[in-house]
Amino acid sequence: MQTTERPPTGPTRGGQSPVRGVVLVCVAVVIGFFVLRAMDNTSADVVAVDSKATTTTTTAAGGAAGKTGTTAAKPQARPPAQVTVLVANASGVGRAAAKQTDKLKAAGYKTGAPGNAPQGLNLAETQVMAMPGFEADAKKLATDLGKPNAVKPMATPPPVNMAGANVLVLLGTDLAQG
Repeated sequence: MQTTERPPTGPTRGGQSPVRGVVLVCVAVVIGFFVLRAMDNTSADVVAVDSKATTTTTTAAGGAAGKTGTTAAKPQARPPAQVTVLVANASGVGRAAAKQTDKLKAAGYKTGAPGNAPQGLNLAETQVMAMPGFEADAKKLATDLGKPNAVKPMATPPPVNMAGANVLVLLGTDLAQG
């Protein structure tokens, strides 16, 4: 009996199967897609950044890096000795601004010369206003005064000559009589 050789129908030792090559290329493309997507997340939120910003990266299950975001750090109040406070009497109570200035000086704040609020400005509730960049200091001062809700935006122009002060206390009758 004579055997006849048939031509090979599958891959031969000397060559590669074209199907195998196509599958490898497809796998490489899919892996490349996921790697590039992880490196360049263009769907990330845009956040305003200041000089004290912090960057955080979340890690998904399996150790893959997730979304990276930048958030602005919360401004911290300075020590009282680095904040100059001006007290203006808006209560109508005599010498109230001078008395409050003495209390703030004893608490460690730098103080300007006490004065009076503009004529006709009579306040029942004390207001604390800050020059730009001193908002956290105004909030701390208001809390120190026992009036955490007294912080108001600074008027433009300020109601009194700030004379280099960073925070203005418009003293109302609530603190002037106490």
